[in-house]
Amino acid sequence: MKTTAKATVLRAADQHAYRPVALVQERLARSRLLFELEKRHRQVLDAVGQALTPGTGRGQSPLAAISAVHDNAPLGRELAWFQLSHERQPLTWWGIDRCSLDQLASSYYGGGQRPLSCPLTPPSQSELRLVKRLMVAALDALAQERWDIDALDLEVLEPGQTLPAPLRWQFDWARESALPKMQWMLSDAALASLTRTPMQAPVAPDLAQRLKRRLHQLPIRLSCQLGGQSMPTEALAGLQPGEILPLTLVRRSPVAVGGRPIFHATVHAHEGQLVAKLTHELHQHED
Repeated sequence: MKTTAKATVLRAADQHAYRPVALVQERLARSRLLFELEKRHRQVLDAVGQALTPGTGRGQSPLAAISAVHDNAPLGRELAWFQLSHERQPLTWWGIDRCSLDQLASSYYGGGQRPLSCPLTPPSQSELRLVKRLMVAALDALAQERWDIDALDLEVLEPGQTLPAPLRWQFDWARESALPKMQWMLSDAALASLTRTPMQAPVAPDLAQRLKRRLHQLPIRLSCQLGGQSMPTEALAGLQPGEILPLTLVRRSPVAVGGRPIFHATVHAHEGQLVAKLTHELHQHED
């Protein structure tokens, strides 16, 4: 039996809608991943709420809940939309109304509380930094490894576009308001990054020898207590520079390594220097 196939070249200018071919195993793995991500609502909500601090503590309503959005509607004009990419590959999209974004950015970066207003100008640098912080926080809540925020690019999107987002969530404000809900969408590239196993740094073959050499070169400080003196707190408060304090020399001086007593020692004079002769370890009993 002979099977033939016919291929047709599609012009990019025609903008044909297409979907990548997915095997049965890939579909099952994708379904399991989406199911696992649905159970991580709380992690994402906590991460985004923490990223909004202190903006939500200065008048703006904090977040109360997060829920999935199962439709793939075009980007609404009631929200300002942003895209986070890595090496020109879109990872996530974020939508937030300009009124909330303006107040959150003003509060987060030290501005005072002010009435809600919807700016007609493009997003400021403070607003862009805050949006990027929110998107990275939400992405890190799902990823096994943290993303390098400097390697991610943020850009503003025009509303009305339809994005192929397999996962779409919305955030509810704690206080009732007429403001639209924030939305967050994940791309297929972001889902693929969540399934990758974190790369482990290779172990050097001479690691044991290097550690041994390092331990031989590691400086350690020994301290030996020669004497002490007890006095009431009232006398201690009245001490002045130049006063002479009597000291009681101890018969057995504790020797400590890094602040931890290990040995007992006796102190002697030898060739014009004080030396400590180790007698026994502290945990040993004397005869």
